[in-house]
Amino acid sequence: MSVRLDCPLCGTTVADGSEPRPGRCPGCGAAYHGGAETAQGAVEALLRAAGVDDVGPEALTRALFEIAPDAPLAARIAVTSDRRDGFYRWWVFALPAGGDLGTLLRGVPTAG
Repeated sequence: MSVRLDCPLCGTTVADGSEPRPGRCPGCGAAYHGGAETAQGAVEALLRAAGVDDVGPEALTRALFEIAPDAPLAARIAVTSDRRDGFYRWWVFALPAGGDLGTLLRGVPTAG
């Protein structure tokens, strides 16, 4: 199976060929989680990894799709899909200031 996953924050390829696994972008250091069949599933994986249980995944997913491309937040968090043979998988990349993923996730408007 051929899979490609690029970081939506910096454009670096994080997986090319093999199945992506959660990790950190080698370009910008953003944490990424997902590999889910839905965008909300990827958000749920990120919330679990961050230990955040006070943010609703449905509201956060919706909010991620509503972030304007030129908004400062768009440089810190984004939802994307990989490219593969067959049905693609969803991923969320997050680059929190100061390394606090929970603060970033709780700071997305309408996510609380």
